[in-house]
Parts: sequence; structure tokens; C-alpha cells
Amino acid sequence: MAFALSATAPVSLATPFEKRVAQGFAWALFATLWLKLAVAVMLTQPVIDAEGESMYNRLADAMLLGVMFAGIGTYADAILQRAPLILVAVPIGLASFLTTEALTGLNFSTAVFEYFKIVTPPLLSVLLLRLYERETALVIRLMQITLALIWVMVVFALVVMPPSLNRGGEPFWPVYFASLHTSSYLVVVCAALSLYLFEAGHLSRRLFIAQLLFSLLLVFYGWGVRTSMVAAVAFGGVVMVQRMRMAPVVMFVGFAGLLTLAFVPLLFGLIHLPSWDEMVEVTSGRFSMWLQKIDILANSTLLEWMFGHGEGSDWIVSEVWWWSAKDSHNDFIRLLNQQGVLGLGMVLAILAVWAAAFPPGVALPLLAALGASTAFSNGIMFRPQASLLMPLALVAATAAWQRISGEGAR
Repeated sequence: MAFALSATAPVSLATPFEKRVAQGFAWALFATLWLKLAVAVMLTQPVIDAEGESMYNRLADAMLLGVMFAGIGTYADAILQRAPLILVAVPIGLASFLTTEALTGLNFSTAVFEYFKIVTPPLLSVLLLRLYERETALVIRLMQITLALIWVMVVFALVVMPPSLNRGGEPFWPVYFASLHTSSYLVVVCAALSLYLFEAGHLSRRLFIAQLLFSLLLVFYGWGVRTSMVAAVAFGGVVMVQRMRMAPVVMFVGFAGLLTLAFVPLLFGLIHLPSWDEMVEVTSGRFSMWLQKIDILANSTLLEWMFGHGEGSDWIVSEVWWWSAKDSHNDFIRLLNQQGVLGLGMVLAILAVWAAAFPPGVALPLLAALGASTAFSNGIMFRPQASLLMPLALVAATAAWQRISGEGAR
């Protein structure tokens, strides 16, 4: 059951006390999110010490989760009426993860920690939608402030902090948020937030274009994270298909043209077909790792297929990544290997009911970006600093949908 949102801006009929409660939750929710983003610099550069930095990061997590669960409890009736499947699927998914750990390594704390990385954004979304219905202007304003704070942190890092290293020590532009990959994913989601705020009439055209161009520069040049480029293309492709009636035809013709252009030189022997070793190198070892995981799954028992091998089992030393243990660099394979068919199935079900909590098609571009990054690396799903912005972008997309639908109805 989806949230029943009208095509026009919501009208609050709350009492003064209910308004103050909603405003308090909105400010508390965004304040704890800002704290989570602010302490992310401790994960990129040493500020105190490893133990102290971890403590501050966990404290920010605990405060955000505390506010979120208090809000969900306060608005439980409305959430159960409008998005009951999320509140049903999340406990069932947790039970599946815990059952896996009971059958395997009993690594409950890590399993719960990883599970909450997945389910916090959907839970945060249903709460934020409720607050948006009651305090529309305040939630929009707080999203605008969040966007401004993020860009201040991004620019601060670019000016002050040292270069980031990736792929064997290759230097890239500095980052503020946790890691090169996390920062890159976060900016992709921020670009989506900017787009939807612009379409909802809450961001000027000039500011939107400036943020979009800066985002493209960071993602495709300054930071060089290929998976975030794939996520950006996935998001942009779905948005284009949704906005343009002829987009599917144009994409099909373009794809056919590219295949033709590739086939002609191949026919005359002008293109060198890469060897397996070259393909492994191009994918940074992913192909080799995926084959090893397929071999592990092929030799698994029925119980292991159903419940997985347990948290942490995906990390192995491979022929290519021989110097240290690495995971699959594909979170779907990782979930299948660690949590089995049931665990992966519950995660996919949660993503489906998350999308259903919004008007039809609203969540598709952002979930396409999340899915693309998840399929090719440790993607947005397991990067809290990026995934926690997904609810903001989805609520902004809902605001844009309301505006466009309202204009179409007139």
C-alpha cells in the first residue's frame, strides 16, 4: 500500500501542540543527520584517534536512530495506514539475518549493524514523508540547508585537505565524507536532490545548473570512481525516459548504432578483443572474484543456499586480490553469499515496498542509481553518508511530482 499523496501541497490541520511536535521532530532529525555528515571527516583523515573517531561516529548513528524510532513510534498509526509493508518487512528481514547468524557464526552485532545500513533509509523515508505532510515548508527549508551544508563541506575539503588515494595510490581530488567512493555516491544523490528541488520550485535555475555541472565535474573527473559514474548514468537515463516520450526510441537507436559501429571494425579485424586477463584487469578483479563466488555457491548445501554462510564470509583472498581479503564488490552477490536466498529476497522486498511508499515512478530513478552502484561495487546501499540522503531526495521528488501533477490537473 502506497502513501496516498495528493497532487497538491499537503494542508496541515494539526493543533498547535501537534505542529510543535512535528517541528521538533523535523529539527531533531535533520540536526542528527547533519552531525552524522559532519563527523564523516574523521573517517577520511585522522582527527583524534581511531577509537575516539569511531565513538563519535557511533554516537551520531545512535542519536539519528533514536530520533527516527521515536518519530516512527509517534506517527505509527499514520505510517501503518499508508505504508504498512515497510514496518512488516523490516522485522522479518532482521529475523532472517539473525537466523543466519544463529546457524553460522553467531556474529549478531555485525549482522545487525549491516542490516540497519540497509533499512534505515526506508524507515527514515516514511517518517520524513509524514513530517513533510505536516510541516511542508519547514522540511523543504531543512533540505535546502542540508544541501548547502554538504557543498560547504565539499568545497572545504577541496581547498584544505590532502588528495585522496585510490587504485594503487593514484591521487584524486580531496574528499570530506568517509571515503572517495562514499563522497562520490553522496554527490550523485545530491545532484538528484538539486534536480527535484528545482522541479518543485524550491531551487533557482542558475543554482541548479551550477550544482549539476559541479557534480558532473567531481564525479566524472575529480574523483574518478567508475561505479558512481554508472550510478549517475542510471539515474539520468531513467529520468530521461520518464521525461521524454521519445527517449526509449532514441536510446534504442543509439544503442543499435553503437553496436553497428563496433561490429564493422570487428568484422575487418580492426578491433582487438580483450583476453580474460585484460577483462579482469579492466574490472579491477571483479570478474575473477565473481567467478570464485559462483563456485562457492555452486558447492553450497541447500541450507547454505537458503540462509547463507554468515556475516563476513564474503571476504576472501582471491587470485587477483591476493594481498588482503576482499568482498565481492557486488552487494547483491555479497548478500546472497552471506545471507542466502531468504536474506537477499527480504532486502529486495524492502526495496520494493520502499518504492511503493511514494507516488508511481517517483522512486525509480534513485533506486536505479542505488541498484547500479550495488551491482558493481560496495554501493550506495552500504554507504550511510550517501544512503541517508536518499529519503531527502525522494521527498523532494514527491514535492516535484505534486507540483507537476497539480499543474497538469489545471
